[in-house]
Amino acid sequence: MTPSDFNPPRSMNTPIRSTVRCDSNYSMTPSALAPSLPDIDSPLRTSLDPVGTPRRSGSSSSCANPWNTDSRAGSVRTFSGSRIVTDSDLHVASLWARYAQIQATEGTKNELLEEVLTRYTYLQQTHNELLATTEQELISKVASVELENSKADVARLVDMLQVDPFALVLIDGDGMYFDDHLVRHGEEGGRQAAAQLNKAVTDWMRGNLDSYSSDCQIVTRVYANVKDMADNCFLAGVVSSPDVVEEFVRGFMRSGDLFDFIDVSFGNDSPMTKINAMLKLHIRGYQCRHILIGCAETEGYAHMLDRYSSDRAALQDMTLLGAKAFEHKLAHLPMRKITLPPLFRKSHTGSEAKGDPTRERHDSKTNFNPTSGVFTPSSRTPVPVVLLPDGRKVGGRAVSPAVSSARGNIRSSSSASSSAISDAAPRSSTVKKAVPVAPNAWSSIAQRSAHLPFKDLTRPAPEPKLSGPLIRQNKYEQRLDQHMDYDHDRVYELKKLKLCNQHYIGRGCCHWEAGNGACPHKHDYPLSAKDKNWLRVVARETVCKKGTYCLDFECIYGHHCPYPKANEGSMRGIGCINGDACRFGREMHGMDMTVANVLQPKDLEYD
Repeated sequence: MTPSDFNPPRSMNTPIRSTVRCDSNYSMTPSALAPSLPDIDSPLRTSLDPVGTPRRSGSSSSCANPWNTDSRAGSVRTFSGSRIVTDSDLHVASLWARYAQIQATEGTKNELLEEVLTRYTYLQQTHNELLATTEQELISKVASVELENSKADVARLVDMLQVDPFALVLIDGDGMYFDDHLVRHGEEGGRQAAAQLNKAVTDWMRGNLDSYSSDCQIVTRVYANVKDMADNCFLAGVVSSPDVVEEFVRGFMRSGDLFDFIDVSFGNDSPMTKINAMLKLHIRGYQCRHILIGCAETEGYAHMLDRYSSDRAALQDMTLLGAKAFEHKLAHLPMRKITLPPLFRKSHTGSEAKGDPTRERHDSKTNFNPTSGVFTPSSRTPVPVVLLPDGRKVGGRAVSPAVSSARGNIRSSSSASSSAISDAAPRSSTVKKAVPVAPNAWSSIAQRSAHLPFKDLTRPAPEPKLSGPLIRQNKYEQRLDQHMDYDHDRVYELKKLKLCNQHYIGRGCCHWEAGNGACPHKHDYPLSAKDKNWLRVVARETVCKKGTYCLDFECIYGHHCPYPKANEGSMRGIGCINGDACRFGREMHGMDMTVANVLQPKDLEYD
């Protein structure tokens, strides 16, 4: 194969043909991209290979130039003139051409990169702008959602505040007594009192308060020492028995779920303490639309209410409730004041004083006759004061304990002194004619009883002394177990012994007598007579199977609940401390404990 037969690669020939041209003297000149070729006459040219490197061995004709397509006898083509172009020159020109191509490519690449970077910069800026806009829109959207949620929460809270509005009525039962007519009717009177109070408060709120709504409920709390109130009403002649007052309280609470008559006779709490706590709890509550406070005019209430005098919001939501116009301790307070005279008594006496309170009392040192018109009060005279053993009064000024204790010494000589005065009175010539009075007036009762010794009204009338087994009944013919005083600790010990009640204090244990061992209780524990008596207290904690109408004279079981009354919870006032778990039925709680009838065995004998 000759050098002329060698066909270089197309990729190598193409740049060579495009980068070499012939001048007019048939000489080859490099393109503008290639530098000037060296002198062709230089000896060094003949010793170089086509790429310009020295040959290792042999002559110039010993190796064909594979890059020269026209080579015949050697690697150098000679043209006329002073310059020649070798294959090496063509190769260099090819390299320059390729370099130029690469430069062009690099320029294109740089332009592309610049365009890409420019577009990326633009996109980045656009992205940032869109991101900022999106974030702002997102913030606005979140804020809008939060605003809507907040509005929904506010609407829900407003709805919650609008639900179940109520007005709170707080009454000091020790300072405000209900009307005598209502108290005398017991349970029915309590129901009427609650209904009248509810109607009076509702009518007043409807006409005087802008915050009143038709669904506003009346919540009533009456705080009182029920025992003292019952005793005072009994001693003043308002009721025939203290139990009537308890029935009145029971009827008041049973009139509605929101009416409570709370007994504060236990512990150190007073009605004012309870009312103050309830006032602090509800005065800021929105659902509590108004608070009415019924209390006596005392320094304690004046000091308690004075703290709200500068609170405008509290003054708008507070009203003082009285049986009569406020004139003394509470008159200066800026609260709104109303009166409900038909519902409450204006005084703590048994009846209202209708006479002239400024009328001077006329006493005669010489003409002192209980039957005279001067001494005998008219029917318009206020009810006389009833003194309690501890010096307290019902309807008049308080008397010191010393004066109260001296009453016992006066009683022993009252009858004789009254007779002596009566005998001496007719001798006087200045005796006035007696004023006729109603037969049932206090004056008539005092006149008819003037010759009798004093009677201690604080003690209940003793039961008639009867022998043998007895059955005590109230006016409803319900059996009442006789009250027993006992040693609490000893009774507790007897309960733990699990003794057989029938064996020790009943008719006898049939299982013990039969010897079958079926009775789980003890029968051989020694008991004294006192222990057997106290065992009756234990036996009364077991419900009698015959109930409240048991007529068995030898029955040892309980016929009404012996446990203390409940003062709180759902069974307050009508149940005991055991609540719904009490073994005694509901009808065995809150019974009338006044003995109206006493049965003996002969009363149940039939012909």
